[in-house]
Amino acid sequence: MLRVIVALFGVLLLIFGFVTLSRAPFAWPAAAELFCGGGLLLFAIAFEARRYRPKASGGPWESTGERFVDPASGKLTEVRYNPQSGEREYVEISERP
Repeated sequence: MLRVIVALFGVLLLIFGFVTLSRAPFAWPAAAELFCGGGLLLFAIAFEARRYRPKASGGPWESTGERFVDPASGKLTEVRYNPQSGEREYVEISERP
């Protein structure tokens, strides 16, 4: 939700930059600030989303023996660990304790 709000704010800055430039051509420094601010926000949102996605890495996943019922889905979940990368993944399993 925050990502959407920040993206909308970036688009609004770009729109205000175009409006400022069209109404007062001599106010290009203010329009340039609006363009840079809006563009920077949109650029940051686009690349921030990629940074925190889980990596599609293979390798040996080992069960840690941890199991719990996920409060959001109500399903039994098992924790697995990849010793090569240090990543943990949470896998829904069909068995109930």
